[in-house]
Formats: sequence, structure tokens, C-alpha cells
Amino acid sequence: MASVKFLLRDKKAAKFVTIYYAVNLSAKNRIRGATKLKIHPKYWDDRNQKIRNMSDVSEIKDNLNKKLSDFKSFVLKKITSYDFYETSEIESQLKKDIDIYFGKKTTEEKLTLYTFSRQFIDQSKNRIIDSTGRTLSNRTIKEYERTVDLLKDFEQKYSYSINFESINMDFYGLFIEYLESLDFSLNTIGKFIKQLKVFMNAATEESLNTNLSFQSKRFIKPSAKSTQVYLNETELNKIINIDYSHDPTLNNARDLFIIGAYTGLRVSDFNGLTKNNIHESNGKRFFRVIVQKTGKYLPIPIHPIVENILKKNDGNPPKRMPEQHINLALKKIGAKAKLNEEIIIKKIKGGKEITGTKKKYELISNHTSRRSFCTNAYFAGMPSLDIMSISGHTSEKVFLNYIRITDDERALKISENSFFS
Repeated sequence: MASVKFLLRDKKAAKFVTIYYAVNLSAKNRIRGATKLKIHPKYWDDRNQKIRNMSDVSEIKDNLNKKLSDFKSFVLKKITSYDFYETSEIESQLKKDIDIYFGKKTTEEKLTLYTFSRQFIDQSKNRIIDSTGRTLSNRTIKEYERTVDLLKDFEQKYSYSINFESINMDFYGLFIEYLESLDFSLNTIGKFIKQLKVFMNAATEESLNTNLSFQSKRFIKPSAKSTQVYLNETELNKIINIDYSHDPTLNNARDLFIIGAYTGLRVSDFNGLTKNNIHESNGKRFFRVIVQKTGKYLPIPIHPIVENILKKNDGNPPKRMPEQHINLALKKIGAKAKLNEEIIIKKIKGGKEITGTKKKYELISNHTSRRSFCTNAYFAGMPSLDIMSISGHTSEKVFLNYIRITDDERALKISENSFFS
């Protein structure tokens, strides 16, 4: 009688590893392969063939166990549905059906770039990142989907057939031109090229693609130093002092932004704080947060300005808002605060640098709050390593490029060191 078992090849691994399947049709006929699902060995129940019921994996346990159960049911039902009598014939057909099940083949035996990308995206929703043990963020999934949508639109507008073989340097030049026509920044264009290369790499690893043009040194992810602004203490106070009691939406967006500017949290974290995140230790109050992007635990002292916002909300952080609504509100708030400084904007288009200007309030976004925290904390004398522990930067060189200070400002900061006294 046929059986399906699951196993980990390295039960002593210190990271998430692939769960393999073993289908035994007879003493001599066996099928082995990877499920594309991953788990850390400490969470694997080998005896019961499933993920253990542990709090660390509560978010993914049920989903992974269901996928394992569904695959086992699929295999056993397929075996009973075959009209073959020879075990070798059953083995041959079952291998093909399992390949189809895991997206390695379609019933036509060939996946297109679009169908493969779609399956890759669907499977990515439960893919575990080895370095963090967490699933991919919704933001990354949406970037994948946006890239596929742009490829389809490009194909229609340029009458350029998209398939594995057509992703070459001719395509690269035309696709960059198309993305520039949509007025995307060079860094945003770079993100779309990066996602396309992810699809192509994955297809190549599964032997579905043999065209390696995307690996050329010329098929690069374009990038440029982006124009990002921060708000200094004076500018933040202008925003804080605006009376928005008549407009709950702008009031809530402003308060969320200010919390970000005095905690350094990403919008995905400050836009979701609750009373449960507030704790007290030795008479000091802290936010205790598990950062969504990295899963890292962060205790952050609550600034007096943030305490005022909490008091205004009966001890609660502001209500969550859609991120795009906060961004739209911030432009209005910045304009109301008269943050009208002219900022020089440099863009690369068609290989040429184009210079223009924008008002500072036009460039304010959710991320400006985090950049403002890092820059203002640096000027206030907070040690870089302490700031980096919150920002997540791993090198001081990258961190100093992230904060918005001029060379003269940095020299002034250095001059305040006791060495120059």
C-alpha cells in the first residue's frame, strides 16, 4: 500500500530547512522531492509528521500543516485514480503530476514567464526567509505583482512578446524607456528590474529558463542617490502646533507622523501601536515593539512630546490609518506649516541628469519621520550605535549616508567632541 511521509534532511540545522516528501509505492519504487515549504528543525514533529504546536510558529503552523495534509491527500487520490497496473507506470505518471502540483510544469509541460511568475508569487506568500524565520512582507508580494502588471502593460504598448527567451538587452533598454515614460524615479525603476531578475533567477534554478541575458553586467538594477528630506526640531514644532481639532483625519495623521519622528519606527510599526505596547520600568515609560520587518524586539523610551499625544488620546496611541492616506495628509500638513523651502531635485532620464525643484512639503512622506528621528538624534548627541539599534543599520558608514547632514554640519558635530576642547 502506498504511503506518504515528510522528512527533514538535516535535523540538526540551526536555520529553516526544506521539508521533503517521500512517496513509497513499493519496496523498489519510491519518489523523493522537495515540497518548497520550510521549517526550523526545532519546530518539526517527526513522529506525527507535522509542525509542532508552539507559540513561536503560531502564525504559520496551521497553514503549513494544511499544505502538507493537502499534498498527502493529493498524492493518494492520484494513485487511486490511475488505470495503470504496473508500479513503474504509476511512478512515472505520479512524478509528472507532482511536478505540476508544485508548479514545475503545467499540463502542457511548459510554464510561461507569466504563469511561472504567478505561481512564484502565490508560493511566496508562505515562503520563509532563512535569515529571519519570517514570511515575506505584504509589501514585497505587492511589488512582485506590480512588476508583472507592468510587464503586461509594456508588452501591449510596445508590441513586444514577453517570454523567457525575450528577456535580453533589447528588452532591457525598451523596458527602462517605458518605465521612465511613466515618470518613475530611477530607484523605483531599479526595484522593478530587481523583481524581474528574482523571477528569472527562480525559473533558471528550476531549469525552466536557459536564457542568461539577465545575468549580464549591463542588465543592472539602476539606482541613484534619492532626494530625501528630514524635518528639524523647529519644523516638527510647526507641525505639532497646528490646531487640527476640526479635522480628525489630519489630526490623526499628524500625530502618527510625530510618534514616528520621536521613536524612529517604520510606518508599519508606528501605525499600529496600541496601549498594550506601553510599559513602565523604573519609573520610565517605554514602547515595546516587535518590528515587523525583522522580528526584532525594540524597547523605545517614550518622548515627552509623544506622551502629550497619548494624553490627548486618553492614554492610547493614534488610530491606524491606510499608509497612502497618511502620505496624502502629510502634504497638506506640511503646506499648512509653511515648509516651503526649495529643494533641488535631480533625476536621471534617458541617461541624462535632469534638475528641478520642489517645495519641501511636497517631499514629506511616512518615511520622513524615521529619517528625522535619526538625524535629530544624531545632532542631539545620541551615540550612533544607539540610534542604529533602532534604525537597524549595520554599519556606521551606511547610517551616516542615511541621515541628512551636510559635510559642514558633520564637521561642526565632530568639533563638539572633547578631543577638540
